[in-house]
Amino acid sequence: MPKTPHILIAGGGSLGCVHPGISIARQLMERWPAVDVTIAGDGRAIERHTVRGAGLRYAAMPSQPAPASLVEAPSYIARRAAGCCVANWLLWEQDIDLVVSIGGHAAGPVVRAARARRVPYVLVEQSSLPFPATRSHAADASSVCVAFAETSARLPAEAAVRVTGGIGRPGFEDDFGHRPGGRLTPRPGDGRPRLVVLGGIAGSTSLNTAMPAALERLGDLAKGWQVVHQSGSGWLTATQDRYNAAGVPAVVVTYIDELAHLAREADLVIAPPSGSIMAELALAGLPSVLVPDSRRRDGLHEANARMAALRTGCPIVSERDGDLAISLGEGLRPLLADADQRDAIARRWARLARPEASALVAEACWEALGWHAAPRLRLAA
Repeated sequence: MPKTPHILIAGGGSLGCVHPGISIARQLMERWPAVDVTIAGDGRAIERHTVRGAGLRYAAMPSQPAPASLVEAPSYIARRAAGCCVANWLLWEQDIDLVVSIGGHAAGPVVRAARARRVPYVLVEQSSLPFPATRSHAADASSVCVAFAETSARLPAEAAVRVTGGIGRPGFEDDFGHRPGGRLTPRPGDGRPRLVVLGGIAGSTSLNTAMPAALERLGDLAKGWQVVHQSGSGWLTATQDRYNAAGVPAVVVTYIDELAHLAREADLVIAPPSGSIMAELALAGLPSVLVPDSRRRDGLHEANARMAALRTGCPIVSERDGDLAISLGEGLRPLLADADQRDAIARRWARLARPEASALVAEACWEALGWHAAPRLRLAA
């Protein structure tokens, strides 16, 4: 009787890396219920909570983003070395048969350890511009699963690339997988359209500061909207105070756990263009304004935003354009006023949806293990 495979899905650094891993894990466990799946992240409490809430095991991987200054360099080097040691121990102690990298700084040590120990690995690249780590390890990967066909041109020619589409969190697959763009119409409640602002779990300083001022500038046009703002950890009170000072009613929360349910009743979203968020915007068919995170130095958000704008017509608002509150106001004005323009962007997003993406990645994982005759995977329904 063959050994039950143990698969380690490595991500971390943001929930945008963890949620797609949970979607892939779910597909794998439906094909082979006895499969062991562990998800490795950077150890933050919200990652542990999210993974364990999905019924999966979690492993903490010492890691941190690349240093922004020389002061941070010693800590980065120490944690990188610790991450390599933990990754090697984890692959050996847990008898890992396959590594799946979802990206993020917590995935790097695991992929390097897998490569050194000759454990097969699959890379999942959600952004249009591949991470440097993806490019470095692509040639030896069993498969490189990319969200966009254009990404393959930036990878080594010998890489085994598959265009699978972007992967969202399980709730989006469940709610929109059978019919991308299937939001509720008319909206429940008082009938006002709903604007959702996603600042990320770490908190976007720029959005938290500029969004209340932008809506204040829009005056009566903004007052006809319900506003729900995810501020991120540590920003709840300050962001709510800014809305109160601007005279703009808003519901401010630290984190939106059931985002898919909220998306069913959303009419416009302001969000950073991470790969997983773009996959979810497509599944839900959500009109959007994209705001690249100014704290990133790798250009991934800007590249994602340009691709999305080209394909859907959604506006891009950047801090580099000057005062962010003014830029946000100008980007929002036509969409707040024109439902037809919002609907056109929503339809274009829905045409980009790939509800089968997590199933296709799971297929690649199974082939990497040599299990070619396993039962057919369930596509998102």
